[in-house]
Amino acid sequence: MAGHIEPAGKGRWKIVVEAGKDPATGKRRRITRYYNGRKADAEEFMARLLMDLKQGTFVEPTRMTISDWLDNWLNNYKKNDLRPTTWELYETMARCHIKPAIGALYLHELRTDHLQKLYNDKLKEGKSPQTIHHIHKVIHGALTQAIKNKLLIHDVSQAVTLPKIKRKEINVLSSDDMDKFLRLLPGDRLGPAFLLLLGTGMRRGELLGLCWEDIDLENGLVHIRKGLVRTREGLIYQETKTDKSARTIPLPRTVKDALVIHKNKMITEGLYGPTMPVFCTSKGTVVSPRNLQRKFDTLCGKAGITGATLHALRHTFATRLLEQGENLKVVQELLGHTRISTTADIYSHVNQNVKKSAVEKLDELFTQGTIWAPTEANDTIN
Repeated sequence: MAGHIEPAGKGRWKIVVEAGKDPATGKRRRITRYYNGRKADAEEFMARLLMDLKQGTFVEPTRMTISDWLDNWLNNYKKNDLRPTTWELYETMARCHIKPAIGALYLHELRTDHLQKLYNDKLKEGKSPQTIHHIHKVIHGALTQAIKNKLLIHDVSQAVTLPKIKRKEINVLSSDDMDKFLRLLPGDRLGPAFLLLLGTGMRRGELLGLCWEDIDLENGLVHIRKGLVRTREGLIYQETKTDKSARTIPLPRTVKDALVIHKNKMITEGLYGPTMPVFCTSKGTVVSPRNLQRKFDTLCGKAGITGATLHALRHTFATRLLEQGENLKVVQELLGHTRISTTADIYSHVNQNVKKSAVEKLDELFTQGTIWAPTEANDTIN
């Protein structure tokens, strides 16, 4: 294969490369490109083009814009692959952050520095590192598919530098606040719901997604199969977050007893049935996540608890188990985390206390007979 360069104006060069014969027509095929800059750089560009042709990695540039490809990718490749809430997050990242900045670029024009500037600009605007990572996940996913479709050769998003995500300090109820909160639950219509959250560590959506067929009171088990979430279409049930999220959790005796009382109350009100929500309004409709949060805030206000979030009940469940010396792997499975490293990272502060307590137990193994043990006569080391 051969090629040549010829002037095409001031600082502009026309590059013509022979690309063999078109297999469909048998006619000679030429690739023409224009390059703005020095002739030496144009020659280097031509050399890369020839190498791609020789290695079979050449991709014919498309006139498709990044905006067009994102729409194609989201609607034709991800719509049926992602949970509704995840798809909406991806679509929001594309529409609000990616398209306004780089959407007009042709797909083959995208460079790493375009993406790095986008991420840096978003940080300057006050967007969180977590949001930057969401944006990057969308771009990386779209470019990966573009490569599979032979629209691109390289994924330029792999070379960017992403901001570090600092894990927020988790919110846990103190033992005193936990006691005050529990005292307010008996008699409240949603009292059993909060008790179930505190006694199982399930997520808010998992709780509101429960139907009575998911509750096995005879064996004291609750089966997590789906969750209730709000989307643009309204409240819907959707599959669990991960395979690990679909799990069975044993019920503490106190929680089981409270659910028995709650079940009898629902039967009396005519709101009980296998497919009926375990926690519903007086009209039998599902309790919205927003209203559950409002009720939690009201109870915290009555108990004098400040700064707590509904998710604090999940964190409190896990923290109390770890404080009692429960195995981290067991806590991971109860919480439905995919990786044990996630559990370890979130509850690292608890693990430190547990490890310290474990090491202190070694003191019992060191007797006064060792040469390092302090004695009455000499309780210091010189």
